[in-house]
Amino acid sequence: MPNLLDFMERATTGPILSEDDFNMKHLIPNVRKIVREFEIHYTPENPVPSDDAFADRLFEAAIEFIVRTGVYCDDTNRVIQFEREEIVQAVANLPGGATFGEGRECRFFSPRKPEDGNQPWYHVGTGIVASSEDIALAQVEGYGSIPRANSISIPALKSIKGMDVIGGSPLEIHAAVSAVQAGRKALTRSGRPGLPILNLISTATTALGTIAGTHPNFGLRPSDGWLIDFLAEMKVNFETLNRLAFIQITGGNIGSTALPILGGYAGGAPGTALVMMAYYLLGITLFQGSYHLTGPVHFRHGCSTTRDILWVFSVVGRAASRNTRYPAIALGYAAAGPATQMYFYEAAAANLCFVPSGYAGVQTVHPAKAVIDDGVSPLEAQFCVEVAHAVTGMSAERANALVNQLLEKYEKEIDKTPAGKRYQECYDPKTGKPGDDYLRLFNEMKAELAGMGIPFA
Repeated sequence: MPNLLDFMERATTGPILSEDDFNMKHLIPNVRKIVREFEIHYTPENPVPSDDAFADRLFEAAIEFIVRTGVYCDDTNRVIQFEREEIVQAVANLPGGATFGEGRECRFFSPRKPEDGNQPWYHVGTGIVASSEDIALAQVEGYGSIPRANSISIPALKSIKGMDVIGGSPLEIHAAVSAVQAGRKALTRSGRPGLPILNLISTATTALGTIAGTHPNFGLRPSDGWLIDFLAEMKVNFETLNRLAFIQITGGNIGSTALPILGGYAGGAPGTALVMMAYYLLGITLFQGSYHLTGPVHFRHGCSTTRDILWVFSVVGRAASRNTRYPAIALGYAAAGPATQMYFYEAAAANLCFVPSGYAGVQTVHPAKAVIDDGVSPLEAQFCVEVAHAVTGMSAERANALVNQLLEKYEKEIDKTPAGKRYQECYDPKTGKPGDDYLRLFNEMKAELAGMGIPFA
């Protein structure tokens, strides 16, 4: 099997193309051809499809797409090429999961299958910007207090001593280290210091920041996870590969990460599903990851809860979980903000797609498209965990019916969603407890969804 140095050789000797030529003459035509050749069709009436033959065809199409397209390296203007046999072999050699956390929080993150009765991995929290370390501490302490949480994400810090963090500067290094320290401190407060952090490091925008924040004296552990992102679409650069080289050398758990854009180079739902499935295979082959973080984003709406995006989530989850043992965490972006009725509808719909489709893990659906500072609270994380737990083992057919009911409640409002409230507006930062109004809404929404057929315990 080729390693990173082998792929680096390809990145410096592969076919030369301008980025525009790669996009317009290589990437886009290949998406269109393979979608047509493999008959990848979008079925809007079935946001949670159950067609296994279709899922397997999508998997095969993604292999063919990588072989024809490769991955573009921005810094060398060359295409990293792949052979079918090495992709197939990489999938066959997967260990089937990875271990995260320490002490009593040590867990094995296992793959799941569609309609699996085994509980998914509950990854709670977000990397949404926190305006202060105090708010970051309060948010993470709340995440650690969720009993079913298996891992957390820590917020990104916006500033250090009143100075906005600038990528590539000493401020980024200080902020990356401070974010990890704040996360560890908060988890200790919640009585769960061994919980793994799997979004290391959201504050770091460069490889330098990632490397600096990985020093063991600052609380980072080999049992945590490092997200390394592909660039949209089907691209990497030296920043990506520098992160990858460092984490591979130090033996960390690599979380290959890709958020394909529906309405971008991949086109509509069929092309986005093809590219999203391809990223799984590249995470296995090129990044040699321990886990995968995935979720499409709508170009126009900026969220992951439209009907076509939910279909993409479902078909890719089914294809990947049937054909690989690569555990993946599904990440969705809601249009509505925290403490709104619409957020709960969107988050429930997303989890009804994630869990029955076979995703190994589910992450807190990010409110307000993840663009509002302090725009998340532990109650959203708690809700997502409870929904995912309730629908474990549910059939795709039943989930499909429920998602269609939920879409009727919010899909026409996707362009005029409520911004919601920031953490400090719906929680008491000193006590870490939600306000009465928000807690009342939380319980009312659970009751409404239970009445629709989500079997909360």
